[in-house]
Amino acid sequence: MQAYRAYYEEGKFVPFEPVKVVKGSQAIVTVLDFPIEDMTSYEVSIRQKKALARFREAMRNSDPLTPEFDEVMTQRVTISRELDL
Repeated sequence: MQAYRAYYEEGKFVPFEPVKVVKGSQAIVTVLDFPIEDMTSYEVSIRQKKALARFREAMRNSDPLTPEFDEVMTQRVTISRELDL
């Protein structure tokens, strides 16, 4: 028997570390009574790294940004500096 820590997100349990199980293995899932804010800083760090990896993967698989994107972003940065946002 193996035990893994995970968090629930978008309808799935996401493990904090790689899971090594045989396809078709059965599992018992225990849901704890404390919120995600109670996770250790290590677990939060792992979750952030996974989110960053998903973002990078999405950027790799998306179409290149248009030249207009840079123009719009430049205008927004200029506006926010002028307004001191």
